[in-house]
Amino acid sequence: MIEDLKNGNEEGLKAAYYLYKRSLLYFSLQFVDRETAEEIVADIFIKMWELREQFDSKERLKAFLYISTKNACLNHLRKPYSKQIYETWEAQVDALSEDPEIYTTIIRAELLEQIYNEVATLPSKQSEVFRMTYFEDLTVEEISEKLRISPTAVYINRSRALAYLRSSIKIRNSFYLLVFIQFFFLFVSAH
Repeated sequence: MIEDLKNGNEEGLKAAYYLYKRSLLYFSLQFVDRETAEEIVADIFIKMWELREQFDSKERLKAFLYISTKNACLNHLRKPYSKQIYETWEAQVDALSEDPEIYTTIIRAELLEQIYNEVATLPSKQSEVFRMTYFEDLTVEEISEKLRISPTAVYINRSRALAYLRSSIKIRNSFYLLVFIQFFFLFVSAH
């Protein structure tokens, strides 16, 4: 990917886009609304393409993407969004070390992306129950009624989904996974 970017090959742009787009979107949703987040992420990839020759490693590219996204979100919050004048990319990497909270936000965004990807691989009933429980905030009774299954079946499917997610995402305690999921969706729905 890095070699393709440096050589001006659009395959490098596509690879970076598919690798980071969703997690950058989740990351930016911590600051701005969905429409603005989508615009910001698209603009960041355009800027990345313009600066493509400067990236010599995946880590430097990732740092640039997250710092640029954060700066664009903060600029949007300060004034009506207009094209941001980006600092040099080295200054942005330096800014990363000055803001330790950004690491937590990046990890949160990447974990959420991983959860979405893993939920998509669940068997259909487990996936439906999980989505209705955590994405739509429905009760066991509401899920039972909508899916025409017993409340016990809802509990079983939810438990199996959480057990699978816990093992696939390597979170040892399903309580922490539940807390994270509920905290995140409360945060996103408030914005």
